[in-house]
Amino acid sequence: MKLGVINLGCPKNTVDTEVMLSYLNDLQLTTNPEEADYILINTCGFLKAAREESSGAIADMLKNKNAKVIVAGCFVTKDINKLKKHFKNVHAWIGVNDMSNIRQAVAKGGTYINSAPCVYKGKEHVMLLNPYSAYVKISDGCNHRCAFCTIPSIKGKYRSRGIGDIAQEIKGLVDSGVKEINLISQDLTYFGTDNYGRAMLGALLKAILKKTKKFFWLRLLYLYPDPDAVRSVIEVMKGDRRVCRYMDIPFQHVSSSILRSMKRGYDADKIKEIIKYAKYNIPDISIRTSFIAGYPGETREDFVLLESFIKAGYVEKAGIFAYSDEPGTFAAGLKGKIKAAEIERRRGILSLAAADICYYNNERQTGKIRKSIIIGKKKAGVYIGRTEDNAPDIDNYIIIRSKNELTTGSFHDVTVTGYDRFDLSGEA
Repeated sequence: MKLGVINLGCPKNTVDTEVMLSYLNDLQLTTNPEEADYILINTCGFLKAAREESSGAIADMLKNKNAKVIVAGCFVTKDINKLKKHFKNVHAWIGVNDMSNIRQAVAKGGTYINSAPCVYKGKEHVMLLNPYSAYVKISDGCNHRCAFCTIPSIKGKYRSRGIGDIAQEIKGLVDSGVKEINLISQDLTYFGTDNYGRAMLGALLKAILKKTKKFFWLRLLYLYPDPDAVRSVIEVMKGDRRVCRYMDIPFQHVSSSILRSMKRGYDADKIKEIIKYAKYNIPDISIRTSFIAGYPGETREDFVLLESFIKAGYVEKAGIFAYSDEPGTFAAGLKGKIKAAEIERRRGILSLAAADICYYNNERQTGKIRKSIIIGKKKAGVYIGRTEDNAPDIDNYIIIRSKNELTTGSFHDVTVTGYDRFDLSGEA
């Protein structure tokens, strides 16, 4: 029996897809929907655009009358009744906490959305969509109540995995040839608070590095802006070069009044404290963040403050997102809504400012030697790679020329010779 897979959404969804594939490891994967007996679509329901993309994928795959379509993910948990009414021919529906039911769903069909909130164990994550760069989810759910976010209502309360289980999973992955481990969570910094009674991210990193002696990259994604947690990460980062000098910290804004309205639990001073501490201790660290343009009540002064912050180069990378109302969130009921055209104008201005900082930082790299992981071959003698300050799927690349054959997943020292817009160029 052959299985086709469509994975949508964030890297956390990638892990969920891999866990479901681990339960279905006796099925043969295919990239051709015409020859698939089953098609698994893991959906994203976080934003309207993601829901539209997911709906489009379901509609497209249902056109294939030879395959049974299984739809999974947070869109299913969020809107199961609407989906079932609209897509009557779906074989099975699986919510975000029901991945362990995937075999039964494939065999019998039906709806599986009633399981209690859970998080997978390492032994359930043995299939990878990428053989050299893997995502490892250390928790699921979220205890924050950010005004614009639906994740807690979809995924439930925060629940951490055990330190030993995570460390053992990563050792197994690295021993099998994985060269890059990306730790992901809705909030890495909260890890351990529920099952250990206090934040344990620093302890987790130490346990991972102690358990696995081989060289690999350990990257941290989605750190909530918490000064104490950042200090614990920096301590480990300074002592072991396997920890990538890269942190993804979603600040969302830098206006204290907007942050209060967002219910983020910190202000502009805390943001600057975090950045100052990180860069004082590790001057070459790269900080990625995300900002929301056009949040309700964002004044011209708030917007200019954010634009100035980006232009000042406090962070190396910034993803800019246009605000949109999400039904059921606190922000959806706020007054002071900004027109869509103005939101898009502001998003465009902030994106250009972020691009300028990227160009500036790329220019400063010229002449440096950067360790890079090879992720593919562009043409004869030309390869695509990433440096440690570029995360998979979201950041930029380095285009590498080499007289010798370079293997995908291998590390090489590369001399940076220049850049083309966002991507560096270099020679191995």
